[in-house]
Amino acid sequence: MQELTTYTQTFRVKDTDCDLNGYLMPGAFLRMVQQLSTDHCEAIGLNQEFYEKNNAIFLMAKMALQWERVPRCGEVITLTTRPENCKRATYKRVTTVQDEQGNALGMTDSRWVLVDPQARRIIRRPPEAFQSLPFGDDVDYQLDMTIERPQEVERVGQAAAYYTFCDINGHLNNTRYADIACDALPLEQLRQNPVRRISISYHNEVPAGEHFQVQRGSTQNGWYVSGTREGKCCFEAELTL
Repeated sequence: MQELTTYTQTFRVKDTDCDLNGYLMPGAFLRMVQQLSTDHCEAIGLNQEFYEKNNAIFLMAKMALQWERVPRCGEVITLTTRPENCKRATYKRVTTVQDEQGNALGMTDSRWVLVDPQARRIIRRPPEAFQSLPFGDDVDYQLDMTIERPQEVERVGQAAAYYTFCDINGHLNNTRYADIACDALPLEQLRQNPVRRISISYHNEVPAGEHFQVQRGSTQNGWYVSGTREGKCCFEAELTL
């Protein structure tokens, strides 16, 4: 495999990436991060054929996004991703963001696990092909992924793994949980401020076509949002405006 422990791309923030005030939305940004990470993996040989041959795929377990300044519509931003080799069955990937002047805007910190796509189980010991990936030994950057649970939550609606929300793995794409969490917040508050921080824990995947209930509650720092399906928690998130 090619040695490529970091990978960089530039993106223009499009109108369709932004909210009603022209700020880049979390879900849209996470789709940029996802594309960057996918391109990086393919550049070092981690493509669909590789995953099928080794009967393993990466699934996100949790992530956090934090902005120093939320990008606006029309800006050109530079993303640099840095993956870390497996530690305790978890892969870490950090992506930092800069504006055209080189100023730091924010970063994401995500943790991934290898999963058997047939058995839908976590692979605790990576297959041989995954034991020598050209990732970094240590990535110093990290974010707090703690999610505060409120004492009370209220149901705010229903969501689903719609056709347009699903990916090649046949379930709700991880970036869409950020969209769902944002949509669960009071619109009047989103009109005043963009989401400056979001942390998400992914507990149980939602297969294509399935529905789940969404609930929210206030926390000391912002809002807690979760999804429940068949008595099981699908995801939890905490957002700060």
